[in-house]
Amino acid sequence: MTQTKVMVFPGAHNLPLWLMEGLDIRFTKSRDEQIKAIQDGEADIIHTSPDNLFLSDAKGLLPFLSGTVGPLEIVSVTSNPKTGAVLAVDNPKSGFGRLAYQWLAHNRPHLSYEIAAVGGTPQRFDTLKQGQATMAVMHPPFTQFCVFAGYQVLGRIDEGYPTLCGVCREEERNSNMVQSYAEEYTHALKVLSSQEGQSLAREVLQKHLPDIPLEARNHIADVMREEVTRAGAEFDDRKMQKLRDLP
Repeated sequence: MTQTKVMVFPGAHNLPLWLMEGLDIRFTKSRDEQIKAIQDGEADIIHTSPDNLFLSDAKGLLPFLSGTVGPLEIVSVTSNPKTGAVLAVDNPKSGFGRLAYQWLAHNRPHLSYEIAAVGGTPQRFDTLKQGQATMAVMHPPFTQFCVFAGYQVLGRIDEGYPTLCGVCREEERNSNMVQSYAEEYTHALKVLSSQEGQSLAREVLQKHLPDIPLEARNHIADVMREEVTRAGAEFDDRKMQKLRDLP
């Protein structure tokens, strides 16, 4: 049986994929690696932030599935960040970064801060631990790691915006492979929303994220089950445009 090659970032947002069969899941820490892999045919499908499709190297790629990284939040080493704070983001012009700037402008309008581009969520977590940043954009399970470390969650920044999408090449959109993938993904969401969904989500994360303490892992499973089922499978182009229009 031919497996569908899928490239994703590590994290609990892969919960639906871990319920699907026939996938060859490969992990990456790089948006550029994802885009190159799918353009070169080394990946059939990627799950990535929608704003990763805004650059010219993503021409010919099409978002066809919704998704979510879970609650996207700003974490700080203190509950009251001061002037001179350093915000760690993946890229200064990324959607995650611009969502953070928008939230801070509305909720901490007098805060003056610097921006540090350090890469993906694991790198942002390391930057906090090493004292090279005082705030960072986080999502599960790294938000929980930050809380364990004594950091403070300032607020959620992604309400009303897409943070993840399943992507294929345009010419593959109506292929059996992509159609079957979308059906399997939708079925995984249906299973997660069933009465057995909670226990199943916890079992899946126990298998794939075994190093997280039990209580925290179960909390993450419950949160991500709710988040991915609420996000659904149908991608909303209007939300994509809303993200594109961020200052």
